[in-house]
Amino acid sequence: MKKLIVFSGIDSAGKSTQIDLLKNELAKKKIRYKVIWSRGGYTAWFEFMKNFLRIILSKKLPKPGRNEDRKQMFEKKSVSKIWYILGMLDLIRLYAITFRLYRVFGITIIADRYLWDTYVDFKMSLKNINLEKSLLWKLAILLSPKADKSIILYVSPEVSYKRSIDKNEPHFDSLEIRENRMFIYKNLMIHKKWKIEIDTEKQDINFTFMQIKDFIYGI
Repeated sequence: MKKLIVFSGIDSAGKSTQIDLLKNELAKKKIRYKVIWSRGGYTAWFEFMKNFLRIILSKKLPKPGRNEDRKQMFEKKSVSKIWYILGMLDLIRLYAITFRLYRVFGITIIADRYLWDTYVDFKMSLKNINLEKSLLWKLAILLSPKADKSIILYVSPEVSYKRSIDKNEPHFDSLEIRENRMFIYKNLMIHKKWKIEIDTEKQDINFTFMQIKDFIYGI
């Protein structure tokens, strides 16, 4: 099979549930697969580098996660630019090299988030970076393998927010942030960045998976 199957979307739209169902389906068919979660600035090598710097610089770096110190740090143009460059280089390493190696060995990749999810993240957090004119972003688009199947799952920001509260998540975005995220996602959907778009707000989980399965297997 060795496909690249991409799942994108706003938080609490059901990505993890559908990925788990797909994993079970592929396992039944004895298809080798690898689930890879990715987010610009949070990839493995970059995380290692940040942890190393936290040890070296001690209290000079803000703690990971959402906090005011971190927000203030990213408002500095020099800091956000360095963070963006390093984050993008590691993202390109992951997509252009690691993803392709898995496919060479006949392994299907289930990407939990991919390029356009990172685009949304960066548009939200790196206000000083013009992504559309960024050479690194263009390079990432050019070098990253094209998805064989790309799926975006979405719900309204209000439902997304309520589900996060119901799940008692320790850290989650405010309703306003989710609304801004969804605005960017919808703009990308208008430009057909995914091959299938599924509103999961009022759909049964199994019905959604049936849609996804039919799409993946080309039925």
